[in-house]
Amino acid sequence: MASREKIENFYRLWNSEVDKLLSGYIYDEEGDFNPTRYIFSYYLNILKKFTENQLEEIEKINLLSGIRGVGKTTLLAQLYYVEKFIPTYKKINYKNVISQNYEKIYLDVSRLSAENITLNEFFNYYQEIKNTRFVDLNEKLLILLDEVHYDEKWGTFLKNVFDATKSHKNILIIATGSSALKIKLNPDLSRRSILEELYPLKFNEYVILKYGQLLKKDAYPTRGLSDNITEAILLSENAKKLFDFCKSNQSEVSKYFSKLPPEAERDYFSFGGFPFILRLKNKKSIIFELISGVIDKLITKDLLEMKKFSSETISKIKDLLYLIASSDATDIDKLCTALRLDYRTVRNVLDALVKSGILVEVRSYGQKFVKVRKPIKFLFISPSLRISLLSGILPPEIKGKILEDYLALIFWKDFRKKRKGFNSDIDIMYDSSAGGADFVLRIGEHKKIIIEVGFGKENEGVRQIENTGKNIGGYDYGIVISTKSDLELVSDKIVKMPLKFWLAI
Repeated sequence: MASREKIENFYRLWNSEVDKLLSGYIYDEEGDFNPTRYIFSYYLNILKKFTENQLEEIEKINLLSGIRGVGKTTLLAQLYYVEKFIPTYKKINYKNVISQNYEKIYLDVSRLSAENITLNEFFNYYQEIKNTRFVDLNEKLLILLDEVHYDEKWGTFLKNVFDATKSHKNILIIATGSSALKIKLNPDLSRRSILEELYPLKFNEYVILKYGQLLKKDAYPTRGLSDNITEAILLSENAKKLFDFCKSNQSEVSKYFSKLPPEAERDYFSFGGFPFILRLKNKKSIIFELISGVIDKLITKDLLEMKKFSSETISKIKDLLYLIASSDATDIDKLCTALRLDYRTVRNVLDALVKSGILVEVRSYGQKFVKVRKPIKFLFISPSLRISLLSGILPPEIKGKILEDYLALIFWKDFRKKRKGFNSDIDIMYDSSAGGADFVLRIGEHKKIIIEVGFGKENEGVRQIENTGKNIGGYDYGIVISTKSDLELVSDKIVKMPLKFWLAI
């Protein structure tokens, strides 16, 4: 138990340093404000509801998970100084947020934990010096908690705050955690919080962050284009309808890419998934090392803290990820042999890596209905992760996997969110049979879309789509994602769709 004097000293020192600490996250090297990511708008609207007394009960506690390095601390800093980051044309809609008629506090829980002070002890002291209590707050209070999982009882603390503030709407807590395993699996908050995930950068976010100051408005795709492309891919009646949509929007996509530097796509796929690399001016060896460090910290901190795996197993996780990065589909039995680990251990490690947000698991079509053990496709949530594991050296047979990693990001970040809009689940699978397609999207009970990445493959993937169509008993339409610039209606069932459309999502 921390003494009152220790808590007071920490509080006074923290208050004196917080502006200086956060300045490194809100300004770039030239002293300009760092651009915001798309998720900033989501939390800006949460703040608006908070200031207007419109918060839903469950919105009082917002949890944000995400792997290290995706910009969670920067987001909290921008929310702390939110008035500086609201575009001029939007300010009229956020008058209450800009006036900041609320108390606010930002706290790095890892530093609190390093001083052996708990969240409960700190906020008991905070309530005392402010002469208030959470249970009957009469002024609004915004609490921003970074790396909240460093407090062992963080879930209990937030649960107790939620339960104590049921009678009013004067508190809003936004808490981040790099340990997605702990954030997602906390039982205390399953019905008391909203959980969001901050993913690595998509291509258009990378362009905004990397070239925004140079390109200004040209760094942004046409408003609504991303949603329109997503809906066209998922909801078109047939291949012809999707082709017509692409044809009518091709000029908008081309206009967007015409303003970008010629190396934009190449650099993005090489190392563009993480905001922290944008200041390194393309020093590839350092970039690969830093991104690899994201994985090392996940292994040595988040997975090790779970106390679920032996030190021998922990020491082999980086090798396991390298084997996945350098292969197509993953045969778990072969991984067991290569790593000299039993099946259950390898399966548990893979499950933990999926829950941590590093890997995406894509099951074989129909796998959950059969007992036969089939190869499972594991993709990385960002191409940057695979490339850093391979130190930038890609065997020819792996180059197509980079595009599949990007699609995994799009599927999980954008496509699965759309299911709420059209009230249907989206299952993301692949065809594990010889000559099968890269992805099968099943929407609801009946609709099936087959997707193949046409990266240097014979006939640009048409044959794979046709093979998979036979294997799964028919499909609505197929999409070959072409790395070239051509758009083509190959047949009444298949569209060849340029990669640029997917990069604009």
